[in-house]
Amino acid sequence: MKRPISRPSKEKGESLVEVLAALAILLIVLVGVLQLFTMALFSFHGTSAHAEMVRRGEAVVEIIRLVRSSGASGTSGILPLAVGTRQLPVAFSDIGFDFWGPAGFGIVEHEARYRVSYAVTDGGADWVVSVFVEPNTGSTGNKYLGSVGGKAVRYAARIRK
Repeated sequence: MKRPISRPSKEKGESLVEVLAALAILLIVLVGVLQLFTMALFSFHGTSAHAEMVRRGEAVVEIIRLVRSSGASGTSGILPLAVGTRQLPVAFSDIGFDFWGPAGFGIVEHEARYRVSYAVTDGGADWVVSVFVEPNTGSTGNKYLGSVGGKAVRYAARIRK
């Protein structure tokens, strides 16, 4: 019996160069996608920090409004509503930490990631309260992740005298 003569196939396979070129293109695309995810993560952290600082600023104004409207006594040294600027406490040993800290209204934390201050100006029939919240870059404790430079928040409100 004779064996049929084998002829070369007309189908061609991929060469090693083609496979390497395809892998290089795939790698370039994947690196670009991963960079997008990294940038999105940093953007998320910055937005999260900004949202937290806005909430803190609003809470300070609402606490001042609550204490002022209730006529609570004993808070004049901690929460003076007179013209001037005040820095909220940042450590356990600071005066007013019990009022503003976790045991009180929960606005500040020990070695917090942010600093809070408020300024009161006379607006005629109202007090104008401006709360300024900014990242605490000098903190040795918790810090915000991502880019928070320039993420300071100023929150203002009018409170009846």
